[in-house]
Amino acid sequence: MNRSSRGFGLTGVALAVLFMMITAVFSSSASAASVQMQSTKQSVQL
Repeated sequence: MNRSSRGFGLTGVALAVLFMMITAVFSSSASAASVQMQSTKQSVQL
């Protein structure tokens, strides 16, 4: 029982780290996309 709960904890930590990495990549790509959109809007105004 203790071994299975420990394995579940390790799996939970691994999933949490994976989720955080995916979220960080998604947020960075989204911010980069928003910056590109702002630059294109400014160029259109010019």
